[in-house]
Amino acid sequence: MEKINIVQVGFGHVGRAFFELIKEKYEYCQQRYDLQLELRGIVRHKGSIIISSTQKILSPSYFAYEDLYSLAEWIEAITLTDLLEEFGSGVVVDCTPSNLITGEPSLSITRTALENGWHVVTAAKGALVLKPNELRALALKNRLFIKASGATAAALPTLDVGCHSLAGAEVMAIEGILNGTTNYILTRMAEGLTYEQALAEAQEKGIAEPDPSQDVEGWDTAAKMVLIANEVLGTEIKLSEVKVSGIKGISREIVDKAQKVGKTLKLFGKCFRESSDSPWKVEVGLALLDFDHPLARVDGTNKGIIFYTDTMGWIAVAGGKSDPRGAAAALLKDIISIYWKGF
Repeated sequence: MEKINIVQVGFGHVGRAFFELIKEKYEYCQQRYDLQLELRGIVRHKGSIIISSTQKILSPSYFAYEDLYSLAEWIEAITLTDLLEEFGSGVVVDCTPSNLITGEPSLSITRTALENGWHVVTAAKGALVLKPNELRALALKNRLFIKASGATAAALPTLDVGCHSLAGAEVMAIEGILNGTTNYILTRMAEGLTYEQALAEAQEKGIAEPDPSQDVEGWDTAAKMVLIANEVLGTEIKLSEVKVSGIKGISREIVDKAQKVGKTLKLFGKCFRESSDSPWKVEVGLALLDFDHPLARVDGTNKGIIFYTDTMGWIAVAGGKSDPRGAAAALLKDIISIYWKGF
């Protein structure tokens, strides 16, 4: 049985879901993968908790709190570096929010982990979108992994398919519906709601954030496409190079016109090049899809991606939970992929 030290950073919606999933899957991971996943601590911006006993956290009542500060184990001023030095090696799980402007706090978290000899599994997009070459070089130098499935489309296995399942095939283009919020809004508008009504409903159900601008303006999709393209194709596309338009304020007339001509309207991310000698481009915007397109029936909060290849034809994957539990499942999957010999 291999024992894996885990230090979690962040305890928002995804962080809480990851913690609950680690408890839920603790015995299963031992039985199925021969991996003992030991959550050693959780770091927040004002301090950390150190978890003394795995058996203690398996109790259903443990962490039945709104925040970590109420726990007896909470220690102010204990940093991520302190925990990494205490436990030696393992994997840092980054559950902090994505920041596409500075990359923080994920950028500092990733650097600190790699410099201290820890693998990184992240649900935050900012660091890898803004500093992919630096972080990949640092990981390579220290013979460590950075895994970002949770940052590219929650539970949808975009990177697994693109990087592993298509090995040996040349990817010619990538298309994707990668944002559950905008896809839900467009689906509900096709069913008769206005943009404002669909957005309000999405917010009421917890699908959309109180400030949905990153989603509805297309930047979340753009960041995911950049991450996927750079990982799968080995490109160095920058977010600033992406042509982006979203769905903010889209009118009912546009949706109605699409339906009248037998098409469906989706917020679409594309990665392509005009010839084999041309540079790769990423674009995000509204697209009219024929109903026989592989992703045309991806509705609601579901997401989908399609890879066009030279030897395998096109490969499409759709579905995947878009909620915090789905993102947490992707984080767990990435941890297993680092350590399980059968992956």
